[in-house]
Amino acid sequence: MCARRAEKLGLRRDLRETLIILAVFVAFAALFVRVRLGTILGFLIGGAVIGPSGLGLIRELEAVRLLAELGVVFLLFNLGLELKIERLRLFGARVYALALTQLLVTAAGIALVARGLGLSGSQAIVVGGALALSSTAVVLRVIADLGRTLAQLGRVAIAILLVQDLAVGPLLVLVDALGGSAGPLGKALAIALAKAILVTLVVAVAARYLLRPLLGFIAAIDAEEVFTAAAVLLVLGASFATQQAGLSMALGAFVAGLMVADTEYRHQIAADIGPFRGLLLGLFFMTVGMAVDLGFTAGHLGTIVALAAGMLAVKAALLCVLALALGFPARLALQLGALLAQGSEFAFVLLGLAESNRLLDGATVQTLTPAVVLSMAATALASAAARPILDRLEGPARASLGELGSRTSEFHDHVVIAGFGQVGMALARHLVGLGMPVLVLDYDPKRVRTSHRLPVYFGNAARADVLRAARVGRARLMIVALPTRTGGERVVRLARALYPRLRLLARVPDEPSAVAMRAAGADAVVVEGLTTARDLAERAVLLYEPEEADQA
Repeated sequence: MCARRAEKLGLRRDLRETLIILAVFVAFAALFVRVRLGTILGFLIGGAVIGPSGLGLIRELEAVRLLAELGVVFLLFNLGLELKIERLRLFGARVYALALTQLLVTAAGIALVARGLGLSGSQAIVVGGALALSSTAVVLRVIADLGRTLAQLGRVAIAILLVQDLAVGPLLVLVDALGGSAGPLGKALAIALAKAILVTLVVAVAARYLLRPLLGFIAAIDAEEVFTAAAVLLVLGASFATQQAGLSMALGAFVAGLMVADTEYRHQIAADIGPFRGLLLGLFFMTVGMAVDLGFTAGHLGTIVALAAGMLAVKAALLCVLALALGFPARLALQLGALLAQGSEFAFVLLGLAESNRLLDGATVQTLTPAVVLSMAATALASAAARPILDRLEGPARASLGELGSRTSEFHDHVVIAGFGQVGMALARHLVGLGMPVLVLDYDPKRVRTSHRLPVYFGNAARADVLRAARVGRARLMIVALPTRTGGERVVRLARALYPRLRLLARVPDEPSAVAMRAAGADAVVVEGLTTARDLAERAVLLYEPEEADQA
């Protein structure tokens, strides 16, 4: 009887703590988005408030630590999913030279400072690598708020972030190697590198010969929950494989994301794991905040503030000097230094991994974690003050599609076609022949596999997350070529609700359907006939005009 009562009390406590965490998750995310500081800072501060050293509403972190680790796994999988090789070709050699030298020189500079402050060589290397990274989430939010996403500042910043993202995988291997090294450092690094290469090769071979057929088979079942389960299984399976090989779970997820990025299923998988990733990642940042000892932070506040200020100053100065040395304009160099000086969300991942591998002690992590948080907050706050100054110096900037001569993503300024049946296939070929960039979505895996070099991706266009993953907000035009009236109307209504300024062209079976489709939000319709595809293509040419602003 006592055991049963204790079990019930434990369940009640777990339920109470779950409700508290979810309530704080929602409240702090909404508050920090409203004040334009971003959800990451909200999760971190919210976790600190309810954690053991805060209000003490959550005292046992083990209950949420597993979910937090899964958040890291999904974060790294999504990172790999976004790093397609095509994106590396979007910037010039000078930009990549700046990105690479910034990463190496900054990591080396911070490592030297850390070594001078008393850390060992291995510890200094890890701290240098972790703090050299900049926050993708904060920087993208800032340049969007400043209206410089597609200006030169935004394009160069995105290139630097892309190189930093690519460095996360090797840094995970480095931390694993340094943490497990009982012998010479070179030997440990060689063993860890060999393991990482072997795992990558195994995953690459599996992706080439097994992944596409397997995902195609599952997609043919035509059950969304089964495909979602397969996506989750893929992420966790790859993570488990690298863990068994003595490496981090995050590395396996990162490699799996890289492999999926080159398949036609990437958009649907990105949409399927989106809710898991967002929720679990938020729990990870909340756990980081809960683990912060506010008493320790208060007692060492001067040191933490000095570290945050020093990191901002060192990173900004090094990046500014490197940009000037490579011939970038002085104003751009100063802006880049200020924009990318903060710490990264991946620093929490690397520092946490280093602590679990007993490479860094708790006091060091407790000092560095709030310093990174402060640096991120400082960047977000400074951007609000910088907006009027930039507008006076350079004039108001807008993320216009007309500025896309230097491209910032693989899909932009394109035509999205929903449906790859006979009409959709013929339409896509017409538009490609006219030189228009085209992206096609279809929910039939057989049709996707027979696309014959056309950019056709597996995805349900009636889902908002799939449309976002396909960057419909950056398209000039969307054509709904589905054969049924109900399916077409559902997609049109959704696209119009998500992107009010998007131009929408729809295929309809008859005249009564045309009235309903226009009422649903279509700008133009084409009634089905003998020349439907050609009629849609001709109308598409007339509608294909640049928008004034990027809605993505």
